[in-house]
Amino acid sequence: MKITFLKSELYSKLKSIIRVIQPKNSLPAYDNFLFEPQEGADVLITAGEEGGRITTIVKCSITLGEVVPSFFINAKTLLEGLKEIPEQPLVFDVIPSEKYVEVCVRYSNGKFNLVGDHGNGYPQISKESSDEPFTLKVDDFIYCMRQVQICCANDELRPVMNGVYVEKDSNTVTYVASDGVMLGMAVSKIENEKGRSSFILPSKFAKILSAIIPPACEEVKVTVGVSTIDFEFDCYIITCRIIEGRYPNYRAVIPSNNNKTAIINKVELVSALKRVSVFCAASTSLVVMEYKRGTLTLTGKNTDLSTSAEELVSVSSYLGADIKIGFKYTALIEILESIPSNEVSISMLERSKASLIRPAEGGECELTYLIMPLVINC
Repeated sequence: MKITFLKSELYSKLKSIIRVIQPKNSLPAYDNFLFEPQEGADVLITAGEEGGRITTIVKCSITLGEVVPSFFINAKTLLEGLKEIPEQPLVFDVIPSEKYVEVCVRYSNGKFNLVGDHGNGYPQISKESSDEPFTLKVDDFIYCMRQVQICCANDELRPVMNGVYVEKDSNTVTYVASDGVMLGMAVSKIENEKGRSSFILPSKFAKILSAIIPPACEEVKVTVGVSTIDFEFDCYIITCRIIEGRYPNYRAVIPSNNNKTAIINKVELVSALKRVSVFCAASTSLVVMEYKRGTLTLTGKNTDLSTSAEELVSVSSYLGADIKIGFKYTALIEILESIPSNEVSISMLERSKASLIRPAEGGECELTYLIMPLVINC
């Protein structure tokens, strides 16, 4: 069998799907790309790991000799071999034997050889669909995923916190992630999508999805199964295992009675935080924000090194009584930098209660961050 690809199309597709392959896999087959020639002029190419896989469709021309249903070859070696080849047709000569499959990749002035295996040895993921598929607008889906995934945890004891919780009803889709210190929630509106559905998407696949979906794509089709979920868009299908377990009641921890609100220029606040953070204790990363008579003072201190810093930040508006509250500056900066607005709204109740951070200007999707304060020893 001879398969002819255009170098640029093949290389770009392989480069996009290899990101799912882990450096060390428990099953050696996951170190490979799986090629599945289809009737006509397409090849399905899959990269995977135990948690899921990405399949893409690559246009090609196929000249049949001895038919090879499918085969897999080492992903890293193939990608490195193709990297420096200029744009041109690439011919894959696929020569099967009883024990293995030899693949010779030919180009205008050279060739290289790889030895792979028959595709029936590649691990499969069983799929059992339980819900009706639904579609989401790509712009809203990517935006919401990117906004909340910074809050995902990496906790071996609470695996349900290591992903993005997605909850769909007939009017909205809510995306939530939390690591216990901060929580991100994004809500987008949908139309004509009946029924309810929810799942916990692993953070790795949330990042892959938000990075791999082409800008020109308009919709993503979502199919929720018993233990897996499929995302179909453009020429890709991503299948991953759902994180099992019940996600905590996130709505119960979002305060509704915060009575102190500051509107602050985001860029000025982030810049001041980065300057003051140099002098904060590395063990706590504590920065103190003191709102007094409508002004904001940032303070950082490291008693071990006898260093400290203080900076006054201008506040566009402030409503409520004076308050002094402390936060982990790394989490606070990460939240602020992810908000796509010039000004942010920070609402508080007291120094021991959660604060909420939102864009001061509204958008198509509703965005809310929660951050827990640190104890101030003073």
